[in-house]
Amino acid sequence: MKRIALTNLLLLFVTIDLYAWDITNSVGGRTNSLGKCSVALSDFWSLHNNPAGFTTRKDLSIGISYGNRFLLKELSNKDAGILLPINIGTIGISFSQFGYEHYNENLFGLGLSRSFGQNLRIGLKLYYMSIRFSEEYENRSVPTFDLGIQYQINKSLCLGAYIFNPINVRIGSLNKDKVPIIMRFGFAYHIVDEFMICGEIEENFDDDFSFRFGLEYEVYKNVFVRSGFYLMPCLFTFGIGYDYKRFVVDVAAQMNQDLGVSMSCSMIFKMNGINKM
Repeated sequence: MKRIALTNLLLLFVTIDLYAWDITNSVGGRTNSLGKCSVALSDFWSLHNNPAGFTTRKDLSIGISYGNRFLLKELSNKDAGILLPINIGTIGISFSQFGYEHYNENLFGLGLSRSFGQNLRIGLKLYYMSIRFSEEYENRSVPTFDLGIQYQINKSLCLGAYIFNPINVRIGSLNKDKVPIIMRFGFAYHIVDEFMICGEIEENFDDDFSFRFGLEYEVYKNVFVRSGFYLMPCLFTFGIGYDYKRFVVDVAAQMNQDLGVSMSCSMIFKMNGINKM
């Protein structure tokens, strides 16, 4: 009974601000265990988090991710993607969904990421966003895009910047129907090869300003432990990861002192040896 009441309460928050756009959050077990830091990272899930970063991936790769808030399936995120290296860069195709059968947000993406010299990476991604309802509300959809930049200062330090929906599209005529404009800026710094710190700030023009910080340590070959925090709202995060040749798995937990634990897990499969097209 308590579970049903909590589910209804959280879904009420979604429907009060009719379109929650939870699918615009950062994706991947690694990111979620690093306090949601993502903008300066260069990994598979840059496909969702900052399109500049996935150009560093040199193999055909497929990834899936699943997470839920406070262990409620109605508040689940499902994400998938594929990266295809080509001669001029890397193509990324992605899909994200938040919600359940009676309310869900969907995001389809197609992007291109490219390096310019040894230090500069730029990515652009086009999106088709949709809202689906089971009953009386009208289903709606809208296109938009995001843009990301990363600059490798040196071997240890990378800076990243990202903007989602810079053209301020709306999915309806009312003010509450706006798709949010989101900007992030941050860094990733390897103190030594085995130890990285990262931090970023996010400005959501329809929400509060937030700050994120994360730590990653390779405790054993290809085995990582991570921790971080996220302000506004206040979340503490931690997780583990294993990166072995063609397979990567990352598990993360996020703790909200009032609402409890949110879990996420992501897996990546790399097809080594496949040449660029």
